[in-house]
Amino acid sequence: MSSPAIAKPDIDEYHPHLTAGRSVLAVTGVLWSSLQTLIPTISSAVVFFVSAMFLSPSDFGLVGLATSLVMTVFAFTPLAFGEALIQHKLLTKAHADSVFWLTVLFGVFYFLPFLIWATPIATLMGDAAIAAILPILALRIPLELAAAVPNGMIARSMQFKLIALRTAVATMVSVTICLAMLFAGFGYWALVGSQVSASLVACAMAFWVAKWRPGATFKWSALRDLANYGVFASGNRMLGTIKLDHMILGVLAGTATLGLFFFAQRFYHMLTQLVSGALSAVTLSLLSTLQGDREKTARAFGMASFVSVAVSMPMFCALAITAPTLLALLLDDKWAGAVFPVQAFCVAGVLASIGVVQSSLIKAQGKAQWWFWYQLMQQTAAVLVIAVTYRFGLSVLMIALMAKTVLLWPISVMMTAKLLDSSAWHYLKGFGHPVAATIAMSLGMLAVPFAMPDTAPVVQFILQLGIGGAVYMLFILVLSRSQIAELRRYIPKKGKPAQ
Repeated sequence: MSSPAIAKPDIDEYHPHLTAGRSVLAVTGVLWSSLQTLIPTISSAVVFFVSAMFLSPSDFGLVGLATSLVMTVFAFTPLAFGEALIQHKLLTKAHADSVFWLTVLFGVFYFLPFLIWATPIATLMGDAAIAAILPILALRIPLELAAAVPNGMIARSMQFKLIALRTAVATMVSVTICLAMLFAGFGYWALVGSQVSASLVACAMAFWVAKWRPGATFKWSALRDLANYGVFASGNRMLGTIKLDHMILGVLAGTATLGLFFFAQRFYHMLTQLVSGALSAVTLSLLSTLQGDREKTARAFGMASFVSVAVSMPMFCALAITAPTLLALLLDDKWAGAVFPVQAFCVAGVLASIGVVQSSLIKAQGKAQWWFWYQLMQQTAAVLVIAVTYRFGLSVLMIALMAKTVLLWPISVMMTAKLLDSSAWHYLKGFGHPVAATIAMSLGMLAVPFAMPDTAPVVQFILQLGIGGAVYMLFILVLSRSQIAELRRYIPKKGKPAQ
């Protein structure tokens, strides 16, 4: 008697059949993801500086405090189960459907308290003005959770061109709404409207681009398949999303101080997004497909790490040098207190950009819990630093925060080296050429004010960027010839098949 045929599970229709072209797809993905991040970053910069002209630090702080409350609650949702769909080797329809209904349920559940208890929450936080803002901002929670699965489907199939399209449309709509509200005199409500409209359009675009629709299936067994990764990835996302630092600083030091801190941190996030936005989804998808192949994993990781450092280090060093001139040219004196916080966040910007690639490697190797505990340590230390140092002023607080970040960073280096079966020194050696090129760039930029002390600030600023950029490009092209040649091999050329 022959044994009965075993029914196959639903086919993994969401994963691309990647073979030798993985690296080519990844580089193409980085190019599209760069466009995806470039459009919203430029748009955000425009909105950011236009808003700063219309609004005060206290207005920024008020919206920042309300946003921190919403995002802190949002941090405890299972949004990262959508990310687990990217990493899971064999994906079935039951996995996708079950995650969708899980996220939708949480979205509704976490939105309701802001709708029902907005006034008591605002009173508890010591600022009754945010009561009207909270229910509107909280709409972001169900909208972004509903989009978790279609976003995961798009990223899993590495269709980064479609992700760029989705982001571009959402960004353009939110920017238009924000600027229109600012010029119409709606004040800080323009910032609120831009956030909610961006989430709404991004959700609609995600479903349209993914061409995925939920079914009625809900299986606990499917969620259990994703739980090991999903729970810790949710924890990682929670630590990246939670805004306890904003809440504590806003309550203890007031909305004006929070506004300056929020301004500087937003500036840092915009630039970090230029690097992390282009690399995070691509490296996670690529490194997940390379599970088990240590040699290819190490090569892909090394290439991504080089790109991350080669872009982020000169960018943040240039900002640290030119921040006083840049802010003086763009804004009035009410934002002068944000100069040093912006410079301090430049240190965090370089480490955060490196951390994006580290995080992708650790998660792709099924060790999401490692990154969770590391992020928990960083966030807990940040809250303690703020609570202890806020009374000494924002400058002291920023120095202490950056010192904390640098002192804990070697832990991530050790985790990365362990997964690569390499030494920490061998890993860090790969940063040598970008570091040398950045030092040369910085010396060239710092020499401009000494060589031309009587030159107008705007001319000095342009010369610093021009000279710094030329020096950096010269040094990096000479020192990193082999890495650049390796990258060029994977850039698809028109009319030629992928390698």
